[in-house]
Amino acid sequence: MPTLSHIATVYPQFQITQDQMEVVGQSWLAGNVQAQETFSRINAQSGVQSRRFAFPQEKILSFNGLENRVACFEEKGTEMLIAAIEAALAQSKFLPSEIGSLVYTSCSIPSIPSIDAAAVLATGLNNTILRVPIYQHGCAGGVIGLALGSKLAQLGSPVLVASVELCSLVFQPKNHSGAHLVGGAIFADGAAATVIAPEAGFFTIIDTESQLLPDSRHLMGYDIFDDGFHLRLDRALPSALIEHAPAIINAFLARNSKQTSDIDYWLFHPGGIKILNFLRDTFALKQEQCTWSYDVLRDHGNLSSATILYVLQAFFNQITPEPGRTALVMGIGPGLTVELILLEA
Repeated sequence: MPTLSHIATVYPQFQITQDQMEVVGQSWLAGNVQAQETFSRINAQSGVQSRRFAFPQEKILSFNGLENRVACFEEKGTEMLIAAIEAALAQSKFLPSEIGSLVYTSCSIPSIPSIDAAAVLATGLNNTILRVPIYQHGCAGGVIGLALGSKLAQLGSPVLVASVELCSLVFQPKNHSGAHLVGGAIFADGAAATVIAPEAGFFTIIDTESQLLPDSRHLMGYDIFDDGFHLRLDRALPSALIEHAPAIINAFLARNSKQTSDIDYWLFHPGGIKILNFLRDTFALKQEQCTWSYDVLRDHGNLSSATILYVLQAFFNQITPEPGRTALVMGIGPGLTVELILLEA
């Protein structure tokens, strides 16, 4: 069965702390006192202490339109994707020529052709490799990429799953809406990659699940205007999760003859501190059962589809797999969709 062992992550050059972000927010929102006060509160309560970006703050605050953003993504995104793929291959036992498929996720810039084409040629992967670029799954893309990668690995060849997210390129300086204030306080840049092997890894991928919630398409995504993409986060999103997520998870576990008490580790996509707290409290988890999601949110912020790979890396770095131990991976993305993966050592 398909397995996971190592995760490689790439850290952008420019780091900003929560305190520094407070100062940046005052500059960004100058002249809008109400927005400044709201952003200050959101920033203080975000659970994010540090984030990294591929560009200096002055450049991010000056982004406008799409042409320059696309050029920046083509350059910096390709560079980071190549670095992530090379690091993941170095950690694995496989040669580039042995990789059968590349699943690449991003929701930053929908460039055509996708930057994974350039990365294939630059990293020595076969130019006959099956490429599967995924764009429109947003924050859930990383979990979806892993789930799809596990299915492709069952064909017999190892699969690369990689993500590049430059959320800074979706930032809209003139947008002072509540959703954009939240995005400005939590989203960040990063890249990651892993190799899913057909067998013999740390954790086996036992099962996957994708559930689309009814009447929820409006809750998360991008509104697309002439100047680019604008983040959409509806206030009703947490209540939708409260209504649907527990039943989805319980049914998924029951299908695998398990219940929540059988899961040792919970690896949530850290979409925000309120969502993490809801999931932890709903399933009556001890903090140490899901600490990696909180740690990644604190140290890196929300890197959209790449975040779950950061969480898995933190988890693998800390946990020595014991036979029979289980972990549940969960992502939430536009649709609204809930994505699940069951892992077992």
